[in-house]
Amino acid sequence: MKRIGLAVTLLLCAAPASADLLGFSVGATVGGARVEYQGNDNTGVEYGINGAYHLNDIFSVHAGVVQGSADVDAPNQRAKNEIDYTAFPLTLRADLPLVIGSVYGKLGTNYYDYDVDQSGQPRESDDGWGFAGGAGVVFTMLPFIDLSLNYEYRDMGDVTNNSILFGISAGL
Repeated sequence: MKRIGLAVTLLLCAAPASADLLGFSVGATVGGARVEYQGNDNTGVEYGINGAYHLNDIFSVHAGVVQGSADVDAPNQRAKNEIDYTAFPLTLRADLPLVIGSVYGKLGTNYYDYDVDQSGQPRESDDGWGFAGGAGVVFTMLPFIDLSLNYEYRDMGDVTNNSILFGISAGL
């Protein structure tokens, strides 16, 4: 009986000291977005939720949903194009671990849906698939809580999105 207890104790001590036992994490982001449309751009706001499955200490798969909006000048007019978008990014992320966090890069795709409203014009809508990518820095506050500062790029057809986001995530 003592041998079984000793074996269980040694196995528990040899396990990695990480709260990320199941390999899943969930998080939320908020920040500023630069939206480009018809040769003009302007800043807006973007927010989202995401989840990740960590394949190992370096690679993980991320999926989520983001929503944002911006008022972009219409070409040769005084009017503004009111752009609202939703995107569902799916990316593969590679982390370079540091002492208290990591730096990362990610590449993938996103399914997008946007609407453009302009006074006196019919509403323009589009949806489809586009490129998504990004990079960022992660600061690990506790073994299961991460803060991040991210840059994300999304190609959404006629709309291009560049975002600087602050995020928080928790590992399960």
